[in-house]
Amino acid sequence: MLQPLSPQQRGPRAHSTAELVHRVTDSSGAIVADFNYFAAERVLYVCWHGHLTGELVIRVAEASLPWIEQLHPLGLVNDKRGSTGEWGDSVDWIQFEWLPRAKQNGMFAFAYVIDPATTMSFENAGVANAIGEEIELRMFYSLPTAWRWLRQRTQRMEKTSAA
Repeated sequence: MLQPLSPQQRGPRAHSTAELVHRVTDSSGAIVADFNYFAAERVLYVCWHGHLTGELVIRVAEASLPWIEQLHPLGLVNDKRGSTGEWGDSVDWIQFEWLPRAKQNGMFAFAYVIDPATTMSFENAGVANAIGEEIELRMFYSLPTAWRWLRQRTQRMEKTSAA
């Protein structure tokens, strides 16, 4: 049975309970990404695993679109701390296919979490830059810090749309 992943492993709960809505595996059955949805925050949390290629990143992004269209998350936590690889060749697809649909369905903030011990290649940074040109994006080494930032953005957006 699939279990939701929590972005905060210890301490008091600072967010709602996650629902694991989807899991993407590669051709050998290894987990590539888990999609967890935090309904109260309206945040989709994507936790990546293993060695990634541009093809795998596009496959995961494609798999996320039905969930984005159904759930209308305001923000996304893109947790790539558990992954390595080069996915810069996915930039055009992310920029011209995924991003417009994500924005159309309400997404406006993107928290990108990376491992502080890993350097990001120029090509991989290009993907983050393309996203950051269209929606509010910030890079983090700390998942709790990323959550605080994203929560501030989504709460502000909900207050603005309620007014």
